[in-house]
Amino acid sequence: MAVYIDKELCKSCKICINICPKDVFEITHHVNKKGYNYVEAAREEACIQCGQCETSCPDFVIHIEKDEK
Repeated sequence: MAVYIDKELCKSCKICINICPKDVFEITHHVNKKGYNYVEAAREEACIQCGQCETSCPDFVIHIEKDEK
């Protein structure tokens, strides 16, 4: 399982931070080309692959590669 974030498209809306039930995401101190402090999966190991972040992101910045079952 992996959480991919397109850092250059992220606009720091924080929807993923607010919707994640496992507190996986946080805003970084790094700035992308658009001037936003982008989000990172700081606690990726806590991800339960619910997909709420992926479906809620208005800019399609997040992609979760789910485990094969």
